[in-house]
Amino acid sequence: MSHHQPWSRRKLLKGSAILIAGISPCRLLFAAQASSDATPPAADVTAKLARYMVASRSAPLPPDVAIACKNHILDTLGAMLSGSRMRPGQLATAYVKGQGGTPQASVVGSNVRTTVVNAALANAMCAHSDETDDFEPVTKAHPGSSVVPAGVGNG
Repeated sequence: MSHHQPWSRRKLLKGSAILIAGISPCRLLFAAQASSDATPPAADVTAKLARYMVASRSAPLPPDVAIACKNHILDTLGAMLSGSRMRPGQLATAYVKGQGGTPQASVVGSNVRTTVVNAALANAMCAHSDETDDFEPVTKAHPGSSVVPAGVGNG
């Protein structure tokens, strides 16, 4: 006689998080049957990722990765400049200009200087204005329009 317990909402959500973290469905089933005092698989994945990130801090990027990063940054800067002349970019620039604030960072394509947070917002809007910013097909994300504006304009 088989003893099968239905999945609770908590177990389903926990399982989803584990799957998203890259654990195979088979390992998920084994982990669900493990004792409660064992290290959860998601924590194990997080720990491995943290160790990898710490070890990678001082490691040089492979040359092809460094070139790809530079190309993405340049692509995003170009998208920011062209987007600064489009309506979404102009509206964002006008918005942050109206917010005022300590002149800590620049809004691309303008003479506006505002807080770092406001400049990052306007620059991100400019970067994504005409959909020429980068696109990452696996995640379907536009990482450049969120990452690059957070790092430019301070100075």
